[in-house]
Amino acid sequence: VTTRLDALRAELSTEEIQAKLDSTSNRIGIEMSRWAKDLTLEYSQNPLRIDLRHLTVVADADEGPVPMDRMGGGKNWVGYHLLAHFGLHQWFVTQQRPTPRFLMLDQPTQVYYPAERYEEADVKTLTDEDRDAVQGMFNLIFTVVEELAPRFQVIVTDHADLTSDKRFQKAIVERWRGDVKLVPIDWLSEGTVTA
Repeated sequence: VTTRLDALRAELSTEEIQAKLDSTSNRIGIEMSRWAKDLTLEYSQNPLRIDLRHLTVVADADEGPVPMDRMGGGKNWVGYHLLAHFGLHQWFVTQQRPTPRFLMLDQPTQVYYPAERYEEADVKTLTDEDRDAVQGMFNLIFTVVEELAPRFQVIVTDHADLTSDKRFQKAIVERWRGDVKLVPIDWLSEGTVTA
């Protein structure tokens, strides 16, 4: 009985809990660092980690830790948020943790499309650099889903339309444009809700 009690106490010790958190964070950071290079994000050549105390992504650069709010602009912020989500979900799935096996992303490419171009958000309207970034973002989404298949799903609602990407086109379930809405117009009671 004493041996079992000592083992339980050891599992609950602050040091043991912190060691497990550090180990998990490091493993997630390894994957985030790998993916950041694919997205060519600022500080992607440095080891990355999730700072659990401040709930942010940190790059451990030569000059010291660089938190996400100092890692450039929109492209980097969106990219690092994606990396953190994917890193956590990959760990949850591979460790068989009881968490939802899907991630819902709403307009992850919004930073690349000014509001006036949302209706026709074809990747052809972007600069070469932005086009590569949007393509890279969706390549990462497909890569993570394929690595975790069939145990993880990503649902994306976005204005972007990568017309020359067969994998992207095959993944489209519905195009909500014009009169096609998430909630069909004929479901709405006359005079109660406007589309």
